[in-house]
Amino acid sequence: MKDKKDKEQQEPADPASFEPVGGDRGEGDQQSEDLLVQSLEAVRKERDEYYDLLLRKQAEFDNYRKRTNKEKEEARVSAIADLSKELLVVVDAAEKGLESFAVHGSDQRLVGYREGYELLLRNLRTVLEKFGVKELSAVGEKFDPSLHEAVNTHATSEHEEGKILEEYRKGYTISDRLLRPAQVKVAIPTTESSK
Repeated sequence: MKDKKDKEQQEPADPASFEPVGGDRGEGDQQSEDLLVQSLEAVRKERDEYYDLLLRKQAEFDNYRKRTNKEKEEARVSAIADLSKELLVVVDAAEKGLESFAVHGSDQRLVGYREGYELLLRNLRTVLEKFGVKELSAVGEKFDPSLHEAVNTHATSEHEEGKILEEYRKGYTISDRLLRPAQVKVAIPTTESSK
């Protein structure tokens, strides 16, 4: 008898064999089924709300990440631009110093100085190029007020109007934005009254 009780306790009972409390199986089943469906719908609705919230938060985080990366890049370029502007003064001075030496000077003492200026200028340009600073082309180009600063004009019929004839100071860009405009001489048309 003891073995029979142990055997009954070890074997799981079939859930369909249980009778609901109260004896009326149909009405109780319908109520519990309705309750389960309502609970399931509530859980699904809550899941959808959390999923939508997750998607919104992911989008907000992606936008935040992109915005901070853009701000970091702009700060980096701005810092490089500030330093480059200071270095351009040194580049200008080295170019002027180099121009002061005669190209075919007879004094051998000046040859070493000229080579030193050329080396200095080459190294400065290499450093600026490394950080994205590019020289603007000016002579022979069409005048563009967003890139060039006209400091002189020359009335001529030999060149078309707005053509840059001479460059006084080089212009530079960094990351597709203007670092310093080129100072130039621009051709203007001659007038009949000036002849």
